[in-house]
Amino acid sequence: MPKKIILSISLVFILTNCIGQLHVNRYVNPFIGTIFEGNAYPGATLPFGLVQLSPDNGLTEKDKYEGYCSGYSYTKNVIKGFSHTHLSGTGRPALGDISVLPMAGESPSISDIRSDISHKEESASPGYYSVTLKSFGIKAELTTT
Repeated sequence: MPKKIILSISLVFILTNCIGQLHVNRYVNPFIGTIFEGNAYPGATLPFGLVQLSPDNGLTEKDKYEGYCSGYSYTKNVIKGFSHTHLSGTGRPALGDISVLPMAGESPSISDIRSDISHKEESASPGYYSVTLKSFGIKAELTTT
């Protein structure tokens, strides 16, 4: 009998926590801090997550000195890949390892690997990021758990 009570109470706490997170998530805007010197990235990440999946614009050295240290800036309309590790607010470029970019059609030259994007077709929430890669007609969706 006590096992059933403990199980029931545990289930109530788990469901309450999940519903509470869904309620709060709609107020989160992962794009805050992705312009100018916010040094933030909008990608899929969760607390204690193993990876921080996020897009990279392929920024130049000049961009890095102007505050785009996370690898992504909302002011750019191009994505060069999605890398698996990012840091927000470091004040200097870091990580950006293991970059991938889904492609379809003919392979571009190494220097031309990138895709145009529209911010109207880009969305993010805690643990989720999606964007349409216009150059390849692919909707990329990233998630973490």
